[in-house]
Amino acid sequence: MEIYHIYVYSSATPKSASHALVTDMAKIHVDILTPKYALFMKNVLERLKQNHDLMITARDYSELNELLGRVGINAKVVGRHAESKEDKLRESLNRSLELEGLYKGVDLAFAQASPETARVAFGLGVPYYLVHDSPHAEAQSRLTVPLATAVLTPFPVYARHWRKYGARQVIKYRSLDPMAWIGWASKLPNPVNAGKGGKGLVVIREEEYKASYLEGKRTNLQSLAVDLARLGYDVVYAPRYNAEIDLPGVITVRSHPIMTPLLKSADAFIGAGGTMNAEAALLGTPTYSLYPGEPTDVESYLIRRGLVKRMPIGELIKHFERTSIKEEKLAFERQAEKFRKSLTDPTDFLVGFIERALNAPT
Repeated sequence: MEIYHIYVYSSATPKSASHALVTDMAKIHVDILTPKYALFMKNVLERLKQNHDLMITARDYSELNELLGRVGINAKVVGRHAESKEDKLRESLNRSLELEGLYKGVDLAFAQASPETARVAFGLGVPYYLVHDSPHAEAQSRLTVPLATAVLTPFPVYARHWRKYGARQVIKYRSLDPMAWIGWASKLPNPVNAGKGGKGLVVIREEEYKASYLEGKRTNLQSLAVDLARLGYDVVYAPRYNAEIDLPGVITVRSHPIMTPLLKSADAFIGAGGTMNAEAALLGTPTYSLYPGEPTDVESYLIRRGLVKRMPIGELIKHFERTSIKEEKLAFERQAEKFRKSLTDPTDFLVGFIERALNAPT
C-alpha cells in the first residue's frame, strides 16, 4: 500500500506545493496555547530559527509555563488562560489587541486553534495556518477555521469535520501528533519514581474538564485509581489542575513534567483526554480511554487499529482483575512498533510546508 506524506482536500492544490524553498529570512509568528503544542513545536522551532526570525508567544497558564521551560522554548507571554465564558471572552479581546501591537513585519502566522492569532493575522492580511487534530473543540474551531489559509491535520481526521466550519483548504499529513516528540521525549529521565512490583504500573490522566468542549464533564477517575491500588497495582495519578489531590495508596504527580518516559514504562495507561491516549498507544502501552465525550476521529482510528480500548469503569475494573497487563503490553508493543513504521515525523512535514508557504505568490 502506497503511503502519501500529504493529502490535500480542496478545490485546488495549494500554490505553495510546487515552489522552491525560501531563501530570504522571514518573520514567523508561532502562538503556543497548550502543553501539547509546546512538545509538538519544539523541533519545528529549532529548525525554523536557523533561517528565520521567530516571534513565539504563549499565554499565562501554569501547566504551559512549566513545560515551556522544560523544553527550552522562550516565549513572550501575552494574555492568560481563563475559565468562565465571560473571562474567556474578555481575555481573548485583550490578547488580540496586545498581539496586534506585535505584528510589525510578520510574514506568516502558525498556531493551533488560537482565536487571537487567527483574528489578528486575518485582519492584517498575514497568512494564518492552523495545525490541529481536534475539530470536536467547537468553540475554538468556529473562531479560527474560517480565517485560516489552510488547516493542517493528521490523516485520521475527516476533512468534512473541518469543512463544516468553513475551512478553505484541508491538508493532511501521514502521522499522529505525538510522533513529533515521542522519539526524543521518551529518552528523558522518568519524572516519577514509581515501582513496578505486584501486578504492574498503571498511569491515569484526568480529562480537561475546564475545556469548553467538555463543559465540566467529569469521570470518576480518582475512585478508579484507589480501586486499582487496592487490587495490587502501582498507580500514578496525573491531575490537570489540583496537584494537591491525596489518594490512599496512589502516587500523585505534583507538577507538570513531560510524561512520555512514564507512559513508556507503564504497563497500562488510562486516559480521559486525547493527546496522552494517542501518545501512550504509539509507545506500545495498553491504553484505555474514558474520555467523557464522543470518541474523536483520532481515538476512533486507534480503536479500529486495536491500540486503544474504550469501556465503562465497571468493565475496566473487571478487566484489570482478570488480566495480566504485563503480558498484554508485550502484544501492544509489537503492534505499536509496526504502526509507527507506517507514519512520518510531523516535524519534517511542517517545516517543509512552512518554507513552501513562504514562497507562495500572494
